[in-house]
Amino acid sequence: MVLRKAIYRLFLFLVPLFIFSCTTTVAVGESPRSEGRPPGLIIASDKAVENGKKHLRKGKCDKAIHEFNKALAKNPNNFEALYWLGVAEGMCGYYSTAYDRLMLALGYSPNKGWEARVNATIGLVLLLSDRDVDAQIYFGRARMIDPRNELVIRYYEWEREMKGKGKGKKEKFRREEGFEVVLRWLD
Repeated sequence: MVLRKAIYRLFLFLVPLFIFSCTTTVAVGESPRSEGRPPGLIIASDKAVENGKKHLRKGKCDKAIHEFNKALAKNPNNFEALYWLGVAEGMCGYYSTAYDRLMLALGYSPNKGWEARVNATIGLVLLLSDRDVDAQIYFGRARMIDPRNELVIRYYEWEREMKGKGKGKKEKFRREEGFEVVLRWLD
């Protein structure tokens, strides 16, 4: 009877030990974007993002869109590819698609700085889509997060200039001016 109890206790000790020894370990601080993706795909995705950024610098938004789509195909968790794809679509004039893409990117912003950038870029796309009231909301959000955001500052300077011109004389915030600022964030 004593031997039976000893074997039972030993069994109770060894089973959990065996179960826990068979589990995998996870490194603390491991990047969530690499989760479940082979390292080669992550590297290829990052390379496609860099190629897309080069095309954006040259003003070739269609080629940039192609590269950012390649990056997302290789790594769907690549936030930068998602954000810059939205920017490229906006530069090409695909405002509806750019808006949808940037709204998705907003949910994955890795920090407050990026959150302010995404909000400001959404504001720019809405402004260029003649949705001025909605644009004000996103510029306001970006301003609350980062009042020194260059695109936000440029928007509020433009808005101040336009207040005195009256309803019929309101000039459009120039597309080039807004995306010029956004492209400075490439580096």
